[in-house]
Amino acid sequence: MIEIQFQSEKDAKKFLRLMNKQVKPAESIERISDDNSGNVVKIDGSSQVVQKCLTAFILHIKTDDWAKEILQNRYFYMDELEQRSILELLHSLIEEEREGLANITKDINIKACLAESMNNFMVETHHAFSFDSFVTFRLKAFFEKLLKYIELSIDEYKMEQEYQVFIHSLRNSLSKKTAKVNHIHVLVDLEIQFFDTEYQEIPQQELMMLYEQRSLASSPYYIDPYSLGPLLAIAPKTIYLYTEDRELPIVRTILNIFEERVQLLEKGHFFLRINTQTEIK
Repeated sequence: MIEIQFQSEKDAKKFLRLMNKQVKPAESIERISDDNSGNVVKIDGSSQVVQKCLTAFILHIKTDDWAKEILQNRYFYMDELEQRSILELLHSLIEEEREGLANITKDINIKACLAESMNNFMVETHHAFSFDSFVTFRLKAFFEKLLKYIELSIDEYKMEQEYQVFIHSLRNSLSKKTAKVNHIHVLVDLEIQFFDTEYQEIPQQELMMLYEQRSLASSPYYIDPYSLGPLLAIAPKTIYLYTEDRELPIVRTILNIFEERVQLLEKGHFFLRINTQTEIK
């Protein structure tokens, strides 16, 4: 029998629900008993089971509670929608879902830190302990890393907000332009290349001429004169966009700005069309 004391009844109930989800009833019997020492969860199960559930409880439930307090008290994010957005980013970092930050999070791996703290604690074979004391005395390194994760999440949130403003600004600018061509073919490979309706490559010099530098220079954002700039200047009714990687930043940006004007196709389709065009000639 393992007993875990919680100061908060809400925490005790959340942990109990998590235990019931992760452990088969035949393997574990849990109950809460209220006494003078707080809310106690009693578990008939191995320390490995308890460790697994405590780890999940901390990462998926308590981390949100602690992060919200930090966001409010240290960074003054009081809006619930903003908090939720930052917490989503936080969990994507914890789960290593953001490739661009993988090297950073690898160095401050919060999961490994928690696992080490948990292993050291459970090895001491505690059959009755206070969850809140465990958090206070055993998770100092975890909280230091959590703070770094929150800082990274806030930075990512700010960049995403700026990106959305950037996209909205260019969409608005695009809506006021008259299309100079009906459609254009754009191949995103090692570099980005533009082709006219006859699949003839448009030279960089011509692209620079098409790039309306004076009208775009007033934008507070940097617009690449070799990729996004020409597309905004031409403002085609349809963009046939060929790529092998739909998650490339330039591909996502073109899709976000031009929306329904973009026909997204595999790179192989471009060469198939070129071959077909050559045979017709």
